[in-house]
Amino acid sequence: MVFVTLLSPKGKGEEAVDYLKKLKAPAGITIRDVYFTLGRYDGVIIFEAPDANKAMNFVKETGFATDYTVETLAAIPAKEL
Repeated sequence: MVFVTLLSPKGKGEEAVDYLKKLKAPAGITIRDVYFTLGRYDGVIIFEAPDANKAMNFVKETGFATDYTVETLAAIPAKEL
């Protein structure tokens, strides 16, 4: 399953940016890419996880470590529909 996590900062600033630059995937997670964006969200993580529970654990860890507000979406490739 592919997931997209959108991140909005709450307070750690540069420390959170450094964390995301060095983000390592835990067992069972494949990070496709991390982007910094301009606009409503300041960061995006695109990753794969075998199931929603693994994805949720990864997102919780990332949100706690960065102090970002996170919103995660399950992504379905258009070619699979």
